[in-house]
Amino acid sequence: MAAGCSVKDSAKDSAKLKFSFQLNNKEGFIPSNQIAIWLQNSEGNYLETFFVCDYLSYGGYTIPDVCPNWVSKSDWQKQSGEVVDAVSQATPDVGEVVLKFDFPGDELAPGKYKYCIEVHVAENYNELYAGDIEIEENGEPGISDVAVTYYPGKYEKGSGLLSNVKVQFEK
Repeated sequence: MAAGCSVKDSAKDSAKLKFSFQLNNKEGFIPSNQIAIWLQNSEGNYLETFFVCDYLSYGGYTIPDVCPNWVSKSDWQKQSGEVVDAVSQATPDVGEVVLKFDFPGDELAPGKYKYCIEVHVAENYNELYAGDIEIEENGEPGISDVAVTYYPGKYEKGSGLLSNVKVQFEK
């Protein structure tokens, strides 16, 4: 797998992971909305970051309570500037968000993977949306179910920053 993956235009011979979700507007507080999206193998070992908000990627990762699962798994402080630049983008706006990540040729080997979408809410509150997806050799599309974990619990002023979370493999 490549060291970094960026959002690219579709290519005929590439496989894609498509992440879509609704980033919800919350009343009563202004959420951080710092987001990191990454892939792990079936054993839970970190493989690659696909997307991280600019603020988080260029120093926000040093704040202990902001997306701590991603920071811990990715060992981000050791990533090269090339990788950081390749996956960093502006924080998405409230509304529907669709991110597609291309893998030329057979770069994403068939098998089972775990994807993670971590969102910082506020203070030390984060939400982790995760699930398993199978990449099939024949390129059959696959859609994954997602589960959310709130930690250290649900934020009393509002949780559920994301809704309608879907992750799909397409060839």
